[in-house]
Amino acid sequence: MNSIRAREPLLEQLIKKENPDIICLQELKTENKNIVQDFFKLYDYESICSTQKAYNGVAIAYKNQKKIRNIDLNNLNNLQARNNCILIEDLNTVILNCYFPNGNPIGTEKFELKTNWMKNILVHLKELQKNYNVLITGDFNVIPQDVDAHDIKKYKNDALASREARKFFYSYKNLDLIDPFEFEDKNTTYTFFDYKTYKFGKNEGIRIDFFLLSPVLFKNITNRKVLKEYRDMERPSDHCPILIELNI
Repeated sequence: MNSIRAREPLLEQLIKKENPDIICLQELKTENKNIVQDFFKLYDYESICSTQKAYNGVAIAYKNQKKIRNIDLNNLNNLQARNNCILIEDLNTVILNCYFPNGNPIGTEKFELKTNWMKNILVHLKELQKNYNVLITGDFNVIPQDVDAHDIKKYKNDALASREARKFFYSYKNLDLIDPFEFEDKNTTYTFFDYKTYKFGKNEGIRIDFFLLSPVLFKNITNRKVLKEYRDMERPSDHCPILIELNI
């Protein structure tokens, strides 16, 4: 979101146009839970959120879901609010919504925090998979392959393209979690465009926002798309929303 208060008009348009059953947000940039919950109540959504002043904060909003249970992965929120996890009981499916630490610059405590956090995610995914279908989504702050950036040379010394970050990303995929956009045309699947020098207009982006999901969920995907039109609206986030539709 890069601030829910700044992006409410865009989120309202997305809700009215796409009518999603579940919405996962990152970078709320507010510590006031009422701002998040009151907004979603206007559109008949229930919501849970982990908020933090000025920085991250994440939320999941949902409707038409009768059996939802919150799963507390507290050790992932010990420094900053970076995840929500819900279980949709009647679908035996867990949704883990994350904002992964940026980690820059490499060689600092921030990078160590990133890699430790990604290691903890791996532990949780292994445990959750024992009992549930899994969908993890959010801002991963990882560029998995060179082709996932318009110009990977610019990220030569960046934590997003580091060997360690990529290693953990593929350790998640090695749990048989599938990236539904992996084989799409990379020029159409960039999800982040820096505000500087109008990167969006030049299509000079990177792909750092993902869905990874269990095979039983993946086979029921009926639609997938990066909603790039929202990046071209007035006062946009630097990230594009991404959407998948599941017939489950």
